[in-house]
Amino acid sequence: MLHRVLSIGWACHGGILLAALGGGGCTQDHDLLGRDPPGAASTSGAGGGTGATGSGATATGTGGGDAVEPPGPTKLTVVNGVGDHDAVRFCFLAYPDGTGAGVEPWPSGGAGLAFARARVIDPLGAAIPEGTSVRAHVIAGDLGETEGLDCAEILALAAEPAAPIVASGLPVLPAPVFAEEKSLLLVATGCLGGEGHTHAKEKQGCGDAYTVDTPTAGLVAVAMSRRTTFGKVSLQVAHASAAAPLVNVRLAPGRAELSAVAVAQDLSYGAISPFPPFAGLSRGDLGAIEEVEIETYDPLAATVTSSVPMREILANSDVSADSITDGLGFVLVAVGAAPGAGRGGFWHPLTYALLWADP
Repeated sequence: MLHRVLSIGWACHGGILLAALGGGGCTQDHDLLGRDPPGAASTSGAGGGTGATGSGATATGTGGGDAVEPPGPTKLTVVNGVGDHDAVRFCFLAYPDGTGAGVEPWPSGGAGLAFARARVIDPLGAAIPEGTSVRAHVIAGDLGETEGLDCAEILALAAEPAAPIVASGLPVLPAPVFAEEKSLLLVATGCLGGEGHTHAKEKQGCGDAYTVDTPTAGLVAVAMSRRTTFGKVSLQVAHASAAAPLVNVRLAPGRAELSAVAVAQDLSYGAISPFPPFAGLSRGDLGAIEEVEIETYDPLAATVTSSVPMREILANSDVSADSITDGLGFVLVAVGAAPGAGRGGFWHPLTYALLWADP
């Protein structure tokens, strides 16, 4: 049985950080979150692993001093990074007055959005209330029980004893976020908990703050860069694992004669880096895309802590190997457990969602 409705505390430092949308003169985009409603739980928006911080965390990228982010229409990509369930649905409610009555959950249908999968909400009005701040609620468990229900009914169901679903309210997104001419990324993170979601090594899967009574569901909200480089593949990495510490991320090309190259340095939870995007390799340099490895390193010990093959990443992505070409930009979103955490628990191991930076 699952029977928890949670109210997760705000995940950023300093309230609404709209300045982070600008990009220019900064090596790193920060979060776009506003404060949670008064009375919400004091837990941070994602629990965080050892060395992790809230969504206001920064990471040093490369360059950025005079970089200018190109304008474009507002786009919104949503990633499911909830690490202890196979799929989720969302209720995007107007804040502070939205009750969910008459609001359809997203995505439609009981299958939901699978772990480490991304989907673009287009048009925005199909799921996002217009002209208001928005609070997302993430729902997991037996999603078949949510079919045919509106969001008010789903949240009421989650509050019942022995409910078949769990639901968690996430930090508030201020209204101006959705008016920015940016490519926006929202990632539901951490663990929602539920029956049997306890383990001796649960903090490796869900973050240091996790217990079955204190889940770590949270939200990472950042802007992806639309900058590209002629003759190169542009790449950013977003850290959306509530269990992972500060990491360096490297890419090992699918060519034996080429060594791994650093893509993002000192990447902390809630950060997307670098800005401008990494553009050190062409498509030819990457070699066989399926043989590329994405590695995390301990910034202090310089030891490899995880290695995820691109073959696995592509299997969960709408981005195909053939679509990775020069002159385009992509984002890797780290989700799941801490680097090196085994598969023996109830959580998903560390992996990446691969998506277009400008869908």
